[in-house]
Amino acid sequence: MIASDLDGTLLGVDGELTERTRKSLVAAREYGFAVVAVTARTPYGVDRLGELVPLLDTAICANGAILYEPAADRMSIRRAIEPGTARRVCGVLTKALPGAAIAIETGHGLVGDRKHYGDIVSDTSHWEFTASVAETLDRVESIVKIKVYDPDLHSEEMIRAVEGHDLAELDMCHWGDFGMLDFNAPGANKATGLASWCDERGLGPEDVVAFGDMPNDVPMLAWAGHSYAVEGAHPEALAAANDTTAANTDDGVARVIEALIERSRDAA
Repeated sequence: MIASDLDGTLLGVDGELTERTRKSLVAAREYGFAVVAVTARTPYGVDRLGELVPLLDTAICANGAILYEPAADRMSIRRAIEPGTARRVCGVLTKALPGAAIAIETGHGLVGDRKHYGDIVSDTSHWEFTASVAETLDRVESIVKIKVYDPDLHSEEMIRAVEGHDLAELDMCHWGDFGMLDFNAPGANKATGLASWCDERGLGPEDVVAFGDMPNDVPMLAWAGHSYAVEGAHPEALAAANDTTAANTDDGVARVIEALIERSRDAA
């Protein structure tokens, strides 16, 4: 099976599939490969990719917390953050990062402080803005991710600011130079989400070829039997993968898929 991150890996800079990549996914499925998106996006974010959705067997969303089956329009939250835990951790984050804004991903939309987020969100169709963290927490029913954003900091600086604080063992990932941290339920990451889906189908890491570019891809790249970081990937992703391919702007994933199919045909 093929497991790929989307933004910065499978998709071009415009957030769309190139024709070569689209054809490679069609050919992979015709040849018998399952195609799985493993992404920080939520189901509604995947649904925006109209050309890609029909080519997916499933999508592991929200860094492994949600399983989404586009063909059946079925979503299940596999790992959520307990409300009490979310309140405690948000209190810690507010003190450690006083200049940051907090938002909660529910699986159906985002609820968050308008501070900072209002400046970077172009599509507000799935957003509900609030005036405070307390109001945000009062409005949400399910908590899939806690997102913390500070435009004045790199994520590495944010990590240093929260080091040593009690974060209830939430799974944390970052975005390199971009000042954002994501917190999922304990043990929720791209590797555990993908491994669970594979285990239900009798597949193991040796059956998986994975692709990624950012620190949140590291668990998946390390778990998969064969993994590729695209050119220009974050150093953590490059270190975790056991191979590299061309950048997303140069159809890096498509190049590997084409070679896999060719080798499979030669072996047959």
